[in-house]
Amino acid sequence: MPKPTLFSDPQLLPCANIEWRDGNPMATDFDDVYGSTDDALAEKTHVFLAPNKLTKRFAHVGNNKHFSLLELGFGGGLNFLLTWQLWLQQRQTQTTPARLIYTSIEAHPMALADLEQWQQWPQLQHLAEQLRGQYPLPIKGFHQLRFGDVTLNLILAPVEEALPQIQGTADAIYLDGFNPAKNAAMWQPEVMRQLARLSHEQTTLATYSSARAVREPLASAGFEVVTASGFGKKRHQLSGFFKGSSVVPAGDSNRKPDKTAYTSPWQRRSPVLPPDTKVAVIGAGISGCSTALALQQRGYQVQLIERAEAVAQAASGNKQGMLYAKLPDSAIVSGQLHQQGLQHSMASLQTSLSSEYWQATGLLQLAQDEAEFEQMRRLVKRQFPQQWLALLSSADASQQVQQTLPTGGLVYSQAGWVSPPAWCGALATELQLAPWLNTSLTSLEYSQQQWHLCLQGDKAGSHAFDAVVLCNASDAKQWLPELCLPLKPIRGQVSYVTDKHAPAKVVCGEGYVTPAKDGTMAVGASYNLGSYETALQQQDHLDNLARLQQLLPDSNVSAADICGGRVGFRATTPDYLPMLGQLADAEQMLQSFAHLRKDKNYRFQQDMPWLPGLYINAGHGSKGLITAPLCAEILAAQMAGEVLPVSCHVAAALEPNRFFLRDMMRRKR
Repeated sequence: MPKPTLFSDPQLLPCANIEWRDGNPMATDFDDVYGSTDDALAEKTHVFLAPNKLTKRFAHVGNNKHFSLLELGFGGGLNFLLTWQLWLQQRQTQTTPARLIYTSIEAHPMALADLEQWQQWPQLQHLAEQLRGQYPLPIKGFHQLRFGDVTLNLILAPVEEALPQIQGTADAIYLDGFNPAKNAAMWQPEVMRQLARLSHEQTTLATYSSARAVREPLASAGFEVVTASGFGKKRHQLSGFFKGSSVVPAGDSNRKPDKTAYTSPWQRRSPVLPPDTKVAVIGAGISGCSTALALQQRGYQVQLIERAEAVAQAASGNKQGMLYAKLPDSAIVSGQLHQQGLQHSMASLQTSLSSEYWQATGLLQLAQDEAEFEQMRRLVKRQFPQQWLALLSSADASQQVQQTLPTGGLVYSQAGWVSPPAWCGALATELQLAPWLNTSLTSLEYSQQQWHLCLQGDKAGSHAFDAVVLCNASDAKQWLPELCLPLKPIRGQVSYVTDKHAPAKVVCGEGYVTPAKDGTMAVGASYNLGSYETALQQQDHLDNLARLQQLLPDSNVSAADICGGRVGFRATTPDYLPMLGQLADAEQMLQSFAHLRKDKNYRFQQDMPWLPGLYINAGHGSKGLITAPLCAEILAAQMAGEVLPVSCHVAAALEPNRFFLRDMMRRKR
């Protein structure tokens, strides 16, 4: 399978260079203003909101539907705040729920201090404070911010890099870049073709510029544009709609790819599930609980099913888990997934769980040897915000952890630890339907356009659902033996040790140790491939103590200080990336894509033979606390037909049928 071109190597993105003139920001690199110096709010409303007819369109978004808006040029966030305010005004009289998905691209993000200095409009203060509270560090890539029924997908990157990475469609478009004569990259014909790819027949568009260099590329891309009166001293502006073009939307399963724009069947968007669909989520760990809530927020009727007597009784059951992204020194998909996943989880915890059960204490990754320290040097040379990632000497690291450490390493200042059972419990309490606990799945069959689940336990019997999401780790593979899902369970044992000499931060290396909670600290974890022993093993406790001694030489802890432990089984995949998305029919893939055995780059006309309504979110390994919640959002967006909150190459790397297709390419099937 061809490797996709990587979009972003997560790293520091330079903030906008701003000069303040009479209280108004001027972008010095483009010699242009962010908004009218007379009345920026009136200008943005006149240029962008009004021509897109948002007042009427927001009021008529259907039950559990969403409106998708795409913006080029986030700037100081004024367009977003005004759009958000209008959405709230128009939806307050509606009795049915709906969602606004606002996707915005910015190559030169404002620093938070500049954002705060400009956002001084009294009528927008409440919304502006919420935006600043979640405003991300200037790290290149996708950032998802959630504000109730409003989602902001903020993509920090040059527009020509970011647009091809967006999957989904827009109902309205704001073109709000700086003057085309001073910011030519944002107005190139290829940018307009990408906008056409993301449009449908009802997509509208508005921009302040009426320059020929803007009109003609838009028309060539398939937009019908008209000239209207501009705001203030500006004579004209443009608005229009998409009338269609020869551009093939990436991931559109209803249109066939051509020679100029091809997307493989397995990377095209899967069918959208209508609102109110009945969905069963199997497994109530962090993956299942996150998935169930994400689906409910999109209007699905979700039933969470768990074989244990409570949520988070399997791999998500440890008292403390570390929130940690081990970043590589090169641009690979796992690094981007883990970077974004860690940011996503830390942001989610702020709104979903009491601080009694999680702490952003910071996390220190110790170098195991000089070679690893050099690898860390290469990593930080790619540049990250100091508030996010920094390289410390052994002396500085010892000071931060408040213990003598043998080496230095990387400190993730905004990472920390969480109680997974408490997190899962908090997510489950938000579900409208109480989880079915002590209930096991014994058979799964599809007939008459529904999935029929045979259950044993408290909810014994046969139950029909329109869709099913498998979030039950390595157990998921037993329900689809023909797909041979390569989910492998790996035993891990954690030891709970009295909290004397507990570190101030999470410390990890060969193992890990957490700060104290309720009189103990968690030390782990063993990695026993091929072992299915569920009972605690004394040797694993001793091995964990050895890991602790290596991390904290002055810890002075012995076997007598062990006061418990826990065994869990991580589910891993051959490439250590999760399996996420809709599953496909194995026999039909063998028939439809037989030519893969001869040519892995062959362009197929046929669509993917999806298994109707069957999905998976599993295989998170030891990184589930930072990957499963983000993957839940990705999956829910796929099912609801929303713009995905990650780049298309990250989504493609998680495609759950990839191993079956790779086997075909390698002639193993």
